[in-house]
Amino acid sequence: MFVVELALIGAALALLPIGWILLHVRSDRYRKLAWLTMLLTLELVMFGGFTRLTDSGLGCPDWPGCYASSSPFAAHASIAAAYAAMPTGPVSVMKAWIEMIHRYFAMAIGLLIVLMTLIAWARRWRGRALPASPWWPSALLALVLVQGAFGAWTVTLKLQPVVVTTHLLLGLGLLAALALFAARITPAPELEPAAGRWFPAALVALVLLVAQIALGGWVSTNYAVLACTDFPTCNGQWVPPMDFAHGFHLWRALGLDVNGAVITQDALVAIHWTHRTFAAVVIAYLVWWAWRVRRFKALARLADAVLAVVVLQSLTGVSNIVLQWPLPVAVAHNAAPPPSRRRHRAPSPRDPRMDSTTLRQPSSRRIAQYFALTKPRVTQLAVFCAVIGMFLSTRGMVPWQKLIGGTIGIWLFAGAAFAVNCLVEQRIDAMMRRTAWRPSARGEITPAQILLFSAVLGGLGMWTLYTFTNALTMWLTFSTFIGYAVIYTILLKPATPQNIVIGGASGAMPPALGWAAVQGMVPGDAWILVLIIFVWTPPHFWALALYRRQDYESAKLPMLPVTHGVRFTTLHILLYTVVLFAVTLMPFVSGMSGMLYLVSAVVLGALFLNYAWKMYRDYSDDLARRTFRYSIVYLSMLFVALLIDHYVRGWISF
Repeated sequence: MFVVELALIGAALALLPIGWILLHVRSDRYRKLAWLTMLLTLELVMFGGFTRLTDSGLGCPDWPGCYASSSPFAAHASIAAAYAAMPTGPVSVMKAWIEMIHRYFAMAIGLLIVLMTLIAWARRWRGRALPASPWWPSALLALVLVQGAFGAWTVTLKLQPVVVTTHLLLGLGLLAALALFAARITPAPELEPAAGRWFPAALVALVLLVAQIALGGWVSTNYAVLACTDFPTCNGQWVPPMDFAHGFHLWRALGLDVNGAVITQDALVAIHWTHRTFAAVVIAYLVWWAWRVRRFKALARLADAVLAVVVLQSLTGVSNIVLQWPLPVAVAHNAAPPPSRRRHRAPSPRDPRMDSTTLRQPSSRRIAQYFALTKPRVTQLAVFCAVIGMFLSTRGMVPWQKLIGGTIGIWLFAGAAFAVNCLVEQRIDAMMRRTAWRPSARGEITPAQILLFSAVLGGLGMWTLYTFTNALTMWLTFSTFIGYAVIYTILLKPATPQNIVIGGASGAMPPALGWAAVQGMVPGDAWILVLIIFVWTPPHFWALALYRRQDYESAKLPMLPVTHGVRFTTLHILLYTVVLFAVTLMPFVSGMSGMLYLVSAVVLGALFLNYAWKMYRDYSDDLARRTFRYSIVYLSMLFVALLIDHYVRGWISF
């Protein structure tokens, strides 16, 4: 019975991307399903690395369920008994959930590939074949089945290193095969004839990468990451003592040599040193190859992507050693994929314009374009609110390390989220006068470049927050990123006129992030600040949507002024402003602030109410514009007053 329940859980997860495709994609659904499945597989590979790196691979020591149950909920008694018998062992409730989430996700990916296979064969039988043979998704399905078998053996053979490494290689192989299949069904121009002679060199690069990934998997599965504790030397030596015979003996148990004894430090050093040394060879070859093919227009961006991934992998690899294997960095190092075949397509009126001039830009211009993707003014307000939260969390001075690290980390994450927003809304931005200037809307930066830029910012943000603040801040900020970039941008904004209300929860989080960065917790006072921003967001944004409603109409976005009209929207702005006025009194009522803040909140709130009342009584676009601008001043001044009151009261008490 639990097997049926597992299948239903996987099917429910698979319905989410399928539903998104059906609701939001009007053409080329199969191709976009293939690309979406590839991206989800990348996330699965990343979560698989997270599962391995948190020692959760045996969180449920049977397969496919968890103690013959479909979820850790049903297996709670068995997990508790196992944990009581061995508190330092691999079984705990958290690890069980991590392992089962990985399996649920894998089942969903498998079902998506089953669906792709069925559709491909059905289209062939109906005479509407895809550009690629239906045997392609069939081969993907076979690869999924083999990968599933190795996933089962990973558990039943108790994390035997050769099995775990093969499981990792098959996962990356599935990711590469999905990318290649998606590229084959995507229209692409032919390469220059001279570029073809570099194909054999690309195959050599692929072989080197596979070997290096296998070595990396061997390091990870043998827990040899910290066998060398310094860089560039290994334990103070360029060539330390090593035992290759035991280190690279494949058929042995985890942590043991072929004779059943505990594996020696020299064997672990041999594993680590080999991976590190071979990495230098692979990096040198990839840099050489990318540099040589950059002169071909069709391959220039692929070469840039290869160089970017090389830099990212090098930085995360070295950071694993220098920073003693921090989890976010280790996951990023496991997840960064080599770029697969790039797809090309000709310009069209509905797509961002691409021509040879977009391939080469002055460096200052290119930096400005990427900076614009982060929506600097919006990011500035979010970071400002986070910094206010930091200072309100303590009576003294915020430690400089947490202040600088937290500010930079939150800025990086915010920039990554806004870059994803620009990527998803590329077509919409091109149709709106307010956003048509953005480099993403103008086609000055490709989707692949935007995605890579966002990934780099997000990865750096995770590392910065984890290193300089704490894990809670990192995960809260990551959740905020998902809330804005995925839940709001992809799901809510195009689906409901209440998108701003629901999605405002992620935009309201910065004060809590700042508080957590300093104190490592989020108490009630921090949530009051979150509530203030949450209630402030609808009247703030609806004022903008009112005087820009023609833009939203042309883009067919269901903003409240478009779906319900001006009168209805101004009424809701007035109602939310009344609620906001009451909510801003909570810091005083709770004892968080004093009279200075109370007077400021009343005066600022009265002015905001005046704007809202005037709009409701006699609307004009100019008044809506002035209301929008005042709302920004209002929030900034409100938080400044709260901060001044906080320290003035502290000095008086002192």
